[in-house]
Amino acid sequence: MNYFTCIFALVISAVAFWFSIKFIVLYLNVKKWNRVNATILSKEIFLHPKVSSSRSPYGLKVDYTYEVNNTTYNGHNVYLAELAGGQTNHMKSVAENKLNKIEDTMSIYVNPNNPSQSVMYCEGIGLYILVFFMAIVALLIGVSKLS
Repeated sequence: MNYFTCIFALVISAVAFWFSIKFIVLYLNVKKWNRVNATILSKEIFLHPKVSSSRSPYGLKVDYTYEVNNTTYNGHNVYLAELAGGQTNHMKSVAENKLNKIEDTMSIYVNPNNPSQSVMYCEGIGLYILVFFMAIVALLIGVSKLS
């Protein structure tokens, strides 16, 4: 049983380290990006086609346009998870609240090396650091079960 606990804890640790480091690095990189004003073209709540939870199946769909070096770009990424290829899920009331906070003109983050890459919000560093420390705890549990 100790070997099972050890392997399970080490796998959890590895996944948590990978996730947390990936998003901490992404967060720190995006914080260095240029801030540009974007005009919101449309915003709506939608039901995710791939629902990961029946309690929080809603997402935000926001289309915006912004200008960098006299070139106009269109964007749709709202959160860092979307920038990394994932999706964000909300309960309907939370999605409605977040949708109401999006104004007609918003300051967004734009990648200076690739202006077509943008995201509206860069937040959540506390969660990523918490996951990193959970990875450390899982690693310690796994290593302690080796002896």
